[in-house]
Amino acid sequence: MLDRLDGPAIDLAEFRGRPVIVHFFATWCAPCIEEIAALDALATRLGAGVTILAVDVGEVDARVRNFFRQRPMRFPILLDRDRAAMKRWRVDRLPTSFLLDRDLRPVSLAVEPLDWTSPPVQAALEALTGTSPIDTSANRGRSTP
Repeated sequence: MLDRLDGPAIDLAEFRGRPVIVHFFATWCAPCIEEIAALDALATRLGAGVTILAVDVGEVDARVRNFFRQRPMRFPILLDRDRAAMKRWRVDRLPTSFLLDRDLRPVSLAVEPLDWTSPPVQAALEALTGTSPIDTSANRGRSTP
């Protein structure tokens, strides 16, 4: 469970039954800033089909709040103040994104900035919401908390 920047804490289990993107980032990370904007555009396109959760890692609330004051997002910004979630998910660089299936199992992992409009990423998202399988080989050895 992580505190939300602008609301009550969120437990990942609340989203069981729907695909989820969990995106780890920081406001000081230039590629993260670009990707968070791309995720916001994706949220518009996906609507309620996929939940996006962005997890800010290790920053004070005021800094994150100031950053998003000028950049409102269509999805929750969660605060991993002590980096416990980052450690639990074995994230070792930013940005890192996980695609989770309806059972909240990781089906894809990206440890670099993604172009959320690229054909491979679109195919993975379609597989989450449709019937196509996703190659999980990149995620072997990883688990969700």
